[in-house]
Amino acid sequence: MMRPDDTIDAIVAYAFAMAAQSYGIEIHALVVMSNHIHVIITDVKARRSEFMRDAMSNIAKARNRDLDRSDSFWEGKEYSETVLLDRDAEERKLLYTWLNPPQADLVGRVKEWPGYMILPDDWDKTIKVPKPNVYFGPKTPDEVEFTPRRPPGYEDMSVEELQAYFWELIEEGEARLIEERRREKRRVLGVKRVLATDPFSRPGSRARRSSVRPRFASRNAALLVAAIATYRGFLADYDRQRERWLKGNKRVEFPCGTVWLRRNSPVKCRDPEAPEAGMASMMCVRTTERCPDAESPDVGGISAM
Repeated sequence: MMRPDDTIDAIVAYAFAMAAQSYGIEIHALVVMSNHIHVIITDVKARRSEFMRDAMSNIAKARNRDLDRSDSFWEGKEYSETVLLDRDAEERKLLYTWLNPPQADLVGRVKEWPGYMILPDDWDKTIKVPKPNVYFGPKTPDEVEFTPRRPPGYEDMSVEELQAYFWELIEEGEARLIEERRREKRRVLGVKRVLATDPFSRPGSRARRSSVRPRFASRNAALLVAAIATYRGFLADYDRQRERWLKGNKRVEFPCGTVWLRRNSPVKCRDPEAPEAGMASMMCVRTTERCPDAESPDVGGISAM
């Protein structure tokens, strides 16, 4: 239902720009596939749940209006998310996101994909995103200013150097995929056939889904173990303090990272002892039309920050 066309591209660009502006989210990469979205962000204000809620809701309502339908748009699960703990994990997920269309044999190269994308060329460039001519009413702005940001962890490079660095990696990935197709005698669907796809079409079989849904991503075992232990410690501490709070002790201090309860109840939270683990987050959300994916994305759900 998100098969690329001018309308869905405009809807997604406007919805993400508006949500990013509202909640102070930095978007580093984004690819809209025909049945799912990948986005990599930095959440500096602990507002990513609201960011995703607003963006996904607006996309669903606007696209449903465009397609003259009223059923559920997204599948009935919370969005998938992983925290990228180091530069290596961030780099791998950035490349995975951008290479999604050629990995799925839809196009030969990243820039050929006609769907909405945020690429390295977009970093640190402010753009004005116009309001689409569908769904959004007079109370929404006619245009939204939005600046995709370079990812964290590369402060030693200028934005031009960083862009060139990632384009080299993207081209290496494209060359690898071209060689794999040649060896396996696979063909690319091509832009014309992608654009001609019926948005109500379905695959003949369900995609095989991985049962692995990691919460954190890193090849550094020690870093990964420490992040998992810290998160489990947060959950245990939160449960203890919440039990005391429910029993009437309103002076308890919840652990740093208690977001929803802090915003909606007069509770006190401890100050952070150190920066939160993670450099950025990768998210994925799917429509109800389940189509085969390039591979099972290495993502998982985070319920607390």
